[in-house]
Amino acid sequence: MFRKNTAYHFSIYNDSIPKTIDQNLPTNIVPWTEKIRTLNRKPFSFENRDYLLQIYRDEAKEIYITKGRQTEMTEFALNWLLYKLANNSGTVGLYMSDRDSHTSKFSKLRLKDRAIGQSKILQSIIPINKHSSTTQPFANGSVLYMHSAWGEFDQARSIPADFVVVDEIQSVDVKEIDVLQETLSHSDFGYLIGIGTGSEEGSDWHKLWQTGNQYSWDVNSKSWIPKRPEITDIHSYHLPQTIVPWIPPEDIEKKRLKMTERRFTTEVMGGWHKGAKKPILESDIRALFNRNFSLIPGNQVDKSKGKVFMGVDWGGGEKAFTVPWIWQCLDYKIPIFKVLYTSKIEETSIEKQVQMISRLIEDYDVDHIVIDAGGGPYQVQKIEERYADKAVKCSYMNRPSNPLNDSKLISDNHYVIDRTFVIDTIIDLIKRPYIKEDFTIPKILIPAKNMQRIEWIIDQFTCIESETISLQSGQDYTRYFHDNEQPDDALHACIYAYVAWLINKGEKWNYISA
Repeated sequence: MFRKNTAYHFSIYNDSIPKTIDQNLPTNIVPWTEKIRTLNRKPFSFENRDYLLQIYRDEAKEIYITKGRQTEMTEFALNWLLYKLANNSGTVGLYMSDRDSHTSKFSKLRLKDRAIGQSKILQSIIPINKHSSTTQPFANGSVLYMHSAWGEFDQARSIPADFVVVDEIQSVDVKEIDVLQETLSHSDFGYLIGIGTGSEEGSDWHKLWQTGNQYSWDVNSKSWIPKRPEITDIHSYHLPQTIVPWIPPEDIEKKRLKMTERRFTTEVMGGWHKGAKKPILESDIRALFNRNFSLIPGNQVDKSKGKVFMGVDWGGGEKAFTVPWIWQCLDYKIPIFKVLYTSKIEETSIEKQVQMISRLIEDYDVDHIVIDAGGGPYQVQKIEERYADKAVKCSYMNRPSNPLNDSKLISDNHYVIDRTFVIDTIIDLIKRPYIKEDFTIPKILIPAKNMQRIEWIIDQFTCIESETISLQSGQDYTRYFHDNEQPDDALHACIYAYVAWLINKGEKWNYISA
């Protein structure tokens, strides 16, 4: 079946590509994949990959896979799409991931550089489209589209897809899956695959996975055993790292000791976590993004719209970075903040870090700055010396008797504030937009026209977890923590920028008013 609309899409890119493929190729997906694909520049083989055979061959119209990382499921998604599109002329495939950066990596690195670039057979089937990172035509008239799943589900409505893969589905608004199901409704094929790590027990992704038959791998029989065999139309699989033969058990045990329980359960075991909660979800941060605007240089800031505040977190540790966070308060009463600039400073020279932060202070004409007192003593001293009239340092205290009253100035330029109280405040700003009649606006506006400049902050806000601790006084106390594998420097830089605003709001530098 050759679709007219697909042929149209295809013709836009290259009408001269021959619409024939090697007829001597295997027609079964397993030998076909072994014939045309390489992995680490070696022929792809299913040897020691027994657990993958059924997944590759599964013909259920809906398949949902929860998995640990490094289990080759993105590779499966690519191979499956290549096979389906190459062997069904004039069909449309759609690959969607949670982020622009992930989709771009899939397109450039996995598809074009590794898959097509390392296979002469694929080069005859799929001439590389150098003009687009989101569209790849095939020689037989098929087309593969690649998009971010965030903010672009509506775009998927216009794509009459036959085969759809949603990768990193645990970070996608699963409630919008019906949009993708609608794109498949008029297809003679209509296949949908969702792949992601584990998530919160009871989350939308967990509930969607539970609609399937819930296959688990039996090591002894080397077969997939369904928990709910009565379900035949939707298949779901659970792939922990423990069934992957090239991941040694000792490596898994190291991860168990190093990671938080939540992260180990979801990212290594591909399971469903209960207990500690994630107070900030990826969807919460995405709701702050506005794709119509970009971060702006300092010379374009309109100071008549409000004062500019800056927070700086000196990243400590191997994977941490120094993060400046600059925003403008557009409305003091609500309040509403617009982010002007943020970045990861990867420069290791502390002198150059000082120069870079100083340049930002000057360029953005920052009114007040709060810097992390807990790291970078040299940097702190230099910023204090240069900007004594507008810069203070800040450190955290835990479990004060009265968060507001116990937040205090311990020297002329050093504030101590309750960590839980201020994180609670930022969470409230993030999760509670300003609503007036039919008008809704986030209290934190993050320009995201260039998504790849801003996406990195998502992990730094969503990595924190919380648990409730009962004190001897009978009061409950919320403790926030995070896995050291994932830095949270952007979150704290944002907090310090907020504290700068609090200080300025009080119109005095000797107390913090909330």
